[in-house]
Amino acid sequence: MTAVLLQRMSKQARWSRRVAVFAAQVVIVSVLLHRFDLLKTPVATNLLAVGAFGGLVALALAGIALVRIWREGMLGGGHATTGAAIGLLLIASPVWYLPDLLTRPKINDISTDFQSPPKFELISSLRAGDANPIVYPGRDFSVKQTEAYPDIRPMMLERSAEETYELAREAVSRLDWQIVSERKPEGGIPGRIEAVTNTLLMGFTDDIVVRVAARKGEARIDVRSASRYGDHDFGANARRIRRLFTEIKAGLEKGEREALEIALAKRAKEARDQAKKMRELRAAEKKKEEVRLALLREKAKAEELKRLSELQQEALRIEQGFALPGIPGERVRTKRPRARDSSQDDGRFWEQFGE
Repeated sequence: MTAVLLQRMSKQARWSRRVAVFAAQVVIVSVLLHRFDLLKTPVATNLLAVGAFGGLVALALAGIALVRIWREGMLGGGHATTGAAIGLLLIASPVWYLPDLLTRPKINDISTDFQSPPKFELISSLRAGDANPIVYPGRDFSVKQTEAYPDIRPMMLERSAEETYELAREAVSRLDWQIVSERKPEGGIPGRIEAVTNTLLMGFTDDIVVRVAARKGEARIDVRSASRYGDHDFGANARRIRRLFTEIKAGLEKGEREALEIALAKRAKEARDQAKKMRELRAAEKKKEEVRLALLREKAKAEELKRLSELQQEALRIEQGFALPGIPGERVRTKRPRARDSSQDDGRFWEQFGE
């Protein structure tokens, strides 16, 4: 007779996998529906909390199941491992934000100006009734913000309000924030940019307003970033303002680099033009000198030909007996003197000396 050993399946392992799969489905469906604006943010947030709790339960059941499987030799190791893996994934996001939850203040509205925070105008009509209030909360938030984020201050630039506004707008565009309203500074009225942005995974919407005001010889940039839902922003609004200021500085440096490059390119072009002009002048002078030398050579050649012609003519005259006076070595033909009368000479002699 053969003994058959029957192994029992761990119920905790089976339920661990079931709970983990169900919680994962809840999270996935809530993320997709909220991302496509088919689910309101408060409902999606509650479902995410349910999913995270389900992951925690699945992880606990998987731990109990693995202990029993190890001690009692029960079946269900695969179920327990699957439940534990999915449970860890479900609680990973809450654990990731846990340090910010514990260290950051419980605020959801950040502004660089406490006395006169930039106001939301068009965005106020976009917020639903269950969203956070559009009005800045006041002193309680400003005190917490100052303690947690002392670096969040207005940005001052030694530029005109119009130029500063363009820098801010370019920075907003580079950050891919959706601009819903804008107004350029004009006639002493500050410029404004209202924009919205969404988180990467869940698509939670946050609102931003940028104000650019002119000062004496400079411009001031104030920014306000507020979460539409939730009491805690986990430091997201402060990080958003820092990113905007970083982009503005990058744009400012880029503009200065471009201006410097343009100036250097202009100088290089002027140097090239001057060098080209000098080469052209040298070439013209060289050509002029070559023409002058050619003329001198032609003149010398003409004079030499003339001299040779004169010498040939002189040689021809010499051969014909017509020498020119004043030329050394020439044979001069002169008239022969006529014979003198001897009787005349004798008469003159006796007249002088007598007989």
